[in-house]
Amino acid sequence: MSDNKASPTSSGHELDKEEITSVEVAGQQPLYNPDVDISGVDEKKLLKKIDLALIPWLSLLYLLSFLDRTSIGNAKLYNLTTDLHIDDRQYLLSLTIFFFSYALFEVPSNVFLKRLRPSIWLSVLMLFWGIMMTLQGVVHNFGGLMGMRWMLGLFEAGLFPGVNYYLSCWYKRSEFGIRAAVFFTAASVSGAFGGLLAAAISNMDGIGGKPAWAWIFILEGLATVLAGVASFWIIQDFPDTAKFLTEAERTVVVRRLQGDDQFSAAGGEKLEMKYIWQAIKDWKTWIGMIIYMGCDGPLYAFSLFLPTIINQLGVQHPIIDFFSQTNLI
Repeated sequence: MSDNKASPTSSGHELDKEEITSVEVAGQQPLYNPDVDISGVDEKKLLKKIDLALIPWLSLLYLLSFLDRTSIGNAKLYNLTTDLHIDDRQYLLSLTIFFFSYALFEVPSNVFLKRLRPSIWLSVLMLFWGIMMTLQGVVHNFGGLMGMRWMLGLFEAGLFPGVNYYLSCWYKRSEFGIRAAVFFTAASVSGAFGGLLAAAISNMDGIGGKPAWAWIFILEGLATVLAGVASFWIIQDFPDTAKFLTEAERTVVVRRLQGDDQFSAAGGEKLEMKYIWQAIKDWKTWIGMIIYMGCDGPLYAFSLFLPTIINQLGVQHPIIDFFSQTNLI
């Protein structure tokens, strides 16, 4: 009588590969690259390879994004409002206008990301928000500051939602959360040294006839421009065209997503208005928004106002930077 039990050398890992090989997304999409042999691909090593290729650089981009949007809080300590002849109400308006353009362009930006390659769209966004950040250092009045803050919000809007969509094209839903969390921690890292960086840059006060606050905007903006240019070559596109993976590895990534009912990476998902309305009507969308507001409110309050609060207690600039960063750490 034949023995149908698995051999002692069989492993759960090998069974997972068999499942990936045989997966057929019923009624929606055929198996990706059915003729490609994936038996030699180690999924754990493949995930580590993808993590190293994607997460560090994307986290750096978000670090620069958060540094650029909140550096105005440190710049205020170095006579920003005095030199631009703006009062407290106008300063608060210049903070607020950033979030209006940011909120308005988040969704449209993701639509463009889906139409274009991530290496192009995310890099273009970085390049232009770096330019807007740099130009903040040459404004002369309230109107100029408001205009630059609006444009900064417009171009920064696409990074955070874009990267989250982009990561969903690489990872299964059970793997996505931890990667998104690591990516989001870049905001805290940014806060951990943003003030100290501003204090160091403030030593350039008067160089080229520009005040310290202007140099904070200019140098941090130029760093973002350089990162945006480098991103054209560093950011990978979707799994089916990733140059750092072999054909077998690309096949494994896409089949895993197919098995998880995620079709974006294999080109099987099309944007339809009915999906947008389903998301709007879903109560989980609104609960998620409320939770995110609860996280972002204190985060931006610390980032934008803590330096000023400590300054009004009579603490000198370098010590302000130290205390504001230790709170964010």
